[in-house]
Amino acid sequence: MTGTKTRAMWSVGLAATLLCAALAPAGAAAQGWGRGRGGEGLMLPALLRSANLTPDQETRMHDILKARRTAARPIVQSLRQAQQDLADRLLANGTVAMADVQPQLDRINQLRGQLLQNSAQATLDIRAILTPDQVAKAADTKDKLRQLRQQTRQLLSPTQP
Repeated sequence: MTGTKTRAMWSVGLAATLLCAALAPAGAAAQGWGRGRGGEGLMLPALLRSANLTPDQETRMHDILKARRTAARPIVQSLRQAQQDLADRLLANGTVAMADVQPQLDRINQLRGQLLQNSAQATLDIRAILTPDQVAKAADTKDKLRQLRQQTRQLLSPTQP
């Protein structure tokens, strides 16, 4: 291939990679409360299962989560729009520099921060309805899950010489 064709292919590949990076996180952020990939997240669902909530606590927890999801919905919509704006800017005609996309990146980071705060507040609200024993049980489960993930990574990672 000629140098121009190779550069064009690299440009298209880079643009596709940037688009994927820009658009993928909105879905993970929209899920909230422990469904993100690769990280620990808040792991709320698994931790609460281990805490053995009473029926009253279950009802209160569902009310808290419903209110937080309602509050998160417009943020998620704004995040998706900001990510689409970034994708549009990255693929705009002409030269695009980091300074050209920085406003979109700042907005995306701001919105992700709002989602994280919303998620953390939901967790704090739910924690407030738990007994100290339930919090301790959830903490113990969190530690065990973390150890299990570390063991899994060690088993699946290639051995180092």
